[in-house]
Amino acid sequence: MLREIERARKFILKNLDKKFLIVTHVDTDGLTSRVILQKLAERLNLDADYLFLTQLTPSTVEEVPFNDYDIIIMADLGSSHLSLLKEVRKKIIILDHHQPENIKLSNIIHVNPHLEGRSSLDLCGASVSYLLARAFGNNIDLAKYAILGAVGDVQNIWGRLEGLNRAILSDAILSGDLVVKSDLQLYGRCSRPLYISLRYWSDVRTDLLNNDENIIKYIKYINKKHNLNIDPTSSLSEIDYNEKKILGNELIIKALRYVPKGWVRFLPKVVFGEVYELRDEEEKILIDLSEFSTCINACTRYGDYETALRVLMGDRGKYLKRIKENLREHRKNLREALKHVKNDVEIIEEKKFQYFVTDKIEKNIIGIVASLSYGIDEINWLKPILAFSELSEGYKVSARCPRLMCLAENINLGRAIKLASLKVNGSGGGHSFASGAYIPEEKERFIKYFGECL
Repeated sequence: MLREIERARKFILKNLDKKFLIVTHVDTDGLTSRVILQKLAERLNLDADYLFLTQLTPSTVEEVPFNDYDIIIMADLGSSHLSLLKEVRKKIIILDHHQPENIKLSNIIHVNPHLEGRSSLDLCGASVSYLLARAFGNNIDLAKYAILGAVGDVQNIWGRLEGLNRAILSDAILSGDLVVKSDLQLYGRCSRPLYISLRYWSDVRTDLLNNDENIIKYIKYINKKHNLNIDPTSSLSEIDYNEKKILGNELIIKALRYVPKGWVRFLPKVVFGEVYELRDEEEKILIDLSEFSTCINACTRYGDYETALRVLMGDRGKYLKRIKENLREHRKNLREALKHVKNDVEIIEEKKFQYFVTDKIEKNIIGIVASLSYGIDEINWLKPILAFSELSEGYKVSARCPRLMCLAENINLGRAIKLASLKVNGSGGGHSFASGAYIPEEKERFIKYFGECL
């Protein structure tokens, strides 16, 4: 338990009659933080209102009606931009896991694993929010939301959740809500045929990427070699575990031909690992938490917070129908964006990274597109990528790298993008493998500083 959790708990208990504003981010971690804190507020009978923020910046901080409330709780944001809160005179509780700014403000109770020598992979915003809820009593029915937030933030990058997330996972299992399994680390375990999951597997770029003909031949080869009967049209969840172990070992053998020598020992981490499923979920796109996270993004990236919240809280019916519609539209947008990157955008390679600039991809999905762009031949999968989305004033920048690169090279994109954005009077931050920033027009200077900081 983080030390400041108890301080936050005692403070809330002393102020149960006060008016609260709960502010959260809009990704999966932010949405699950919101659900946890909303349910906690209801159980404590708090007078609370709620607000979503896409980013904490000088302009968005002005949208927060601090003066209308006695106490502000921020989850999955706040730590990296404490200087923006210096003028706020109200009491603030920050529940975050991003790299904190080196400032201490007397009106802030700051709960963050970094402040106790832990890493950002130990806990996500929802995990920290859950620890607060847990401090008020049992509340283990909320643990599943924390694990969903952690998976959404790719805190299982090493193939499994670690740190304090591990203890929360135990609560989620104890509650009967979650099941943990060992499986291949391919997206779409429950909702996609195996050949499609392999089509988009880009942790290692092999001759299977975007090549269904090669994939079918490859599965036939494995079947013949090992006397198996793997059906490429079955989903991973439908395939026998021993068959998947053989398939995974064959994937590692294939990948050896494509990766730098220093990366080889990390290959098993991106092929095998833990997966997390909702025990009683029947809807295929919501069973596996990584797929559930995509469904949330398909809503919140376009401002439809209500649908994501309703489905998270167990409301189905029209909201399940709407989330499926959102998912189809989201995937269509991503396909069009990737086609644009492949056909219309110049990929510029620097010594340590590569980048592209576009005014055709919305800022709300530019980070996802950057991640998925490693499935495009024109992108060098052995270098990090910066994606610039042009705004009316300045740019939204997203930095990404493949999981294998992050594990093998100890890259910290969050640190690099934060330092580079500060140099040009922007603001940014994030994690080692995924980060973002808003910067003014000085793109060339930012690129120079980013390369120096990487």
